[in-house]
Amino acid sequence: MRNNFFLITTILMVITSSLYSQDEGEALYTRAGFKFGGNYANITGDAEDTDARIRVHLGAVIEFPITRRFFIQAEVLYSAQGYTFDEAGEENKISLNYLALPVVAKVYFTDKFSLETGPQLATLANASESAEDTPDEFFDSFSNFDFSWGFGAGYKLESGLFFQVRYNLGLTNIVDIEGADIDNKNAVGQISVGYLFKTKNNRRQND
Repeated sequence: MRNNFFLITTILMVITSSLYSQDEGEALYTRAGFKFGGNYANITGDAEDTDARIRVHLGAVIEFPITRRFFIQAEVLYSAQGYTFDEAGEENKISLNYLALPVVAKVYFTDKFSLETGPQLATLANASESAEDTPDEFFDSFSNFDFSWGFGAGYKLESGLFFQVRYNLGLTNIVDIEGADIDNKNAVGQISVGYLFKTKNNRRQND
C-alpha cells in the first residue's frame, strides 16, 4: 500500500508541475460552498452475506486552484454509512456515522469535467443497530478512526453548480474487538450535488 501511495503522489506532482507551467500567470480564485447526496454503503472483508444501505452525506467544501486545470478540494462531511445482515431471520441494520475529511486532487480535462482522487480521514461519531437497544459495548467494538481512498469524477457548471460521483475504498479495519481476528473495511459509493459560491473577484471578472 505504501508503494501505491508514493506512486499516486508522484503522478499528481508531475501533473501539477506540467499544468502549472502551462497556466502560470492566470487569475484564479478559491471558492467555498456545500454538497449533499446519497451513500451506497457496505463493508468488505471477513463479513459474509452483508447487504448495502442507502444513506446520506452532507457538508462544506472549499476548492483551491493550483492552475487552471488542477485544483484541490477539501471537504468536511457528515457521512452516514453502515450495512445490513440477517440475524435469526430478521434484518439488522447497522448504522455507522462518521465525520469525514476528504482532500481530493481534481484534474480538469475540460472547463467542466474533472477526474478526482485523494485520501479521506474519518472519525466515528455514532454506531447503532436496529435489532435491539444499542449497548455502549457495540460502539466500542468499532474503530474510532477510518482511512479510505476516493476515486471519482466531477462536472462543474460556470454558475458553480457541480455534480460528483465517487467511490471510497476503505483501507483500515473498522473492527476494534480485543482478541478478535476480524478484518472488515468500509466500501462506499457516493453521488453528490453541490454549489461553489463565487468570490467578489470572481463576480467582477465575469461582469
